[in-house]
Amino acid sequence: MIVVAACLRAETIWIPHLSGADIVRTPIGKAAYSVLEEALDACESPTMILSTGFCGGIDPSLCTGQIVLAEQILYQEKEITIDRTLVRRAQQALKDTGIGFVSGRTSCTDKIVNKVDEKSELRKKGAIAVDMESAILARLAEVRGIGFLVLRGVLDPASNSLPFTTNKCIGGSVLMHPLASLHLSWLTLIAGRAIGRAIPVVTRAFSGGVND
Repeated sequence: MIVVAACLRAETIWIPHLSGADIVRTPIGKAAYSVLEEALDACESPTMILSTGFCGGIDPSLCTGQIVLAEQILYQEKEITIDRTLVRRAQQALKDTGIGFVSGRTSCTDKIVNKVDEKSELRKKGAIAVDMESAILARLAEVRGIGFLVLRGVLDPASNSLPFTTNKCIGGSVLMHPLASLHLSWLTLIAGRAIGRAIPVVTRAFSGGVND
């Protein structure tokens, strides 16, 4: 069983029902660990965690809706390397179906990176995209001895700032910026559809098992 983990309904609503996969919504950030841990306990023979959802674009060449497949995750100045065999298998599945993607180092942070200058600093460290859960879930996968992949859709490009002011009050922040929220809705639609196309392709590639 592949456990597909994401935080927001806007991230999972586009993903169809998948045979051999269970979609789990988690909190944002570190709290995702304990929630997904409980989900794994309730899951029948989990073989992989697939961390998905939106990410922020760090590489200036990435546009909204671009699929990012992480090869390494930079978190708290340490690098987590994702199993190369699993990454290559996911890459081939995406190529075979004509879905464009970019692979590389991503960054995981403990706060929302929503400003252009903050993204620029992460770019100096070699990151192409940023999210808040992947490193946390990678650690859980390591503890459980199961496979792990990160497959995310770019929400905001490197040149865009988001109207978020805190990690815990995203909705309130958006309401304070009505025009920006309309733009954000459009970005969410594009990124969500991209995730909805890519996730089934990758889960099918591992439907026979991670080690097959």
